[in-house]
Parts: sequence; C-alpha cells; structure tokens
Amino acid sequence: METIKFKPKISVDVVSDVACPWCYIGKKHLENAIGQLQNEFDFKIEFHPFQLDPTLPKEGIDSKTYFLNKFGSEERLEQIFQRVESIGNSLGIEFDFKNIVKAINTLPLHAILKTAAVENIQLKVAAELFESYMVKPKDLSDEKVLIIIMEKFGWGAEKTLSVINDPALKESIKKEIQGYQQMQISGVPFFIVNNKYGISGAQPAETFIQAFNSLKPEDFPHNEDLACSIDGSNC
Repeated sequence: METIKFKPKISVDVVSDVACPWCYIGKKHLENAIGQLQNEFDFKIEFHPFQLDPTLPKEGIDSKTYFLNKFGSEERLEQIFQRVESIGNSLGIEFDFKNIVKAINTLPLHAILKTAAVENIQLKVAAELFESYMVKPKDLSDEKVLIIIMEKFGWGAEKTLSVINDPALKESIKKEIQGYQQMQISGVPFFIVNNKYGISGAQPAETFIQAFNSLKPEDFPHNEDLACSIDGSNC
C-alpha cells in the first residue's frame, strides 16, 4: 500500500506596499525559494497592507518632484535607482523608475489586494500592480487605469470603483497597518512565517530556504485538514 505523505504547511504573511521596489524584489526572492521547496511544503502566501507615505494626496504628485524632495539630489537618486535596478535585473524585473508617472497614495491599491485575497487572485493582482507602477509605469491614482487593470481579472468597472472607494474597507486597512506598526514593523517588506517568526527586508531566496528548513515540528499548525475528514471533503 502506498503511503500518503502530508506536506507540512507554511504560511507567509507579507507586509508590503505596492510603491516599494524592495517589496517587489522580496516577492521574487520568496517565490524563488518556494519554487525550490514546493515538493517539501505546502505554502500559503498572503499580502498585507503597509503605507510608506500615507500623507500623499489621492491624486498623487509628480514623481520626480517627490523623489528629489525625499532623497535630496539627482545624484543620490540616480545611485539608489541604479542599485535597485541592478538587483531587479538579476531577478527578471526591469524597473523603469525614471518614467514612474506619480508618487501615489496606495490605500486604494491595498483595498484591491484585500478584496483579491478573498477571491484567491491576490498574488496575480499584486504582481500586476507592482509591474504597472514600476516596470511599465501607469498612473495608478487614475480610477480609469485601475478599472482597465482589474478587467484582466474579471472585475467590471462598478466593482472596481466600489472597492477602491469603500470607506469601511479603507478604515479597516488603516487599522491593520496600525497593528503592524504596534508590532514595531517600520519598514517593508516584512515576512511573518507561521505567525511566529519574522524576516525583515528583501532577503535572498537562500535566507527563506534556510528559515523554512529550520522550522521545528512544533512550529507547524496542527490543523484538522492534515487528515481526511469523514465526509471526504478534505481528501
């Protein structure tokens, strides 16, 4: 009789912001690690909100003006861009920072991602938003642009508008961000493994692999879905 091997489950909660190149890089590193360990573990990945600059207006501001005010000089800005672009290229990410349209308030994007998680399309939507902001730059403060993007995932205009303008949803996202800040998370990306261990920053794939392989039996959830249920729904 063939023995059925149940793979241990690993959840990774990714605290990130769409307007964060290191978050996109961290996502790629995590995916590369998972690709090497997918035969050993079952992974569940979920993105959670963080805003690097919640003070930005809804309509956004000119990106060059914003970046110069933030980093001080064009020389400093060029150094930062070149470093991130170099790392991105090694992962297949072709950042195009010079053509980013605006620095934006990302709260509506987090509303989209939160809703996408319920529909099990969050990872694909996150990749699309990262690319639409930093690789093939679009004005993500424009509702019409977001409607076009989300049409790829089967959302109609009415649904997209209702999500990005839902005050209750936005308020819950702000409270969730406050919760991470109370956990002393001040920079992103930040990865929470099995609700126990934190990995800060866009660490290389090897760091994730080492962390996952070092988990002890007591670090894994003991869920009933590791066994067949009587009604057969879990087999």
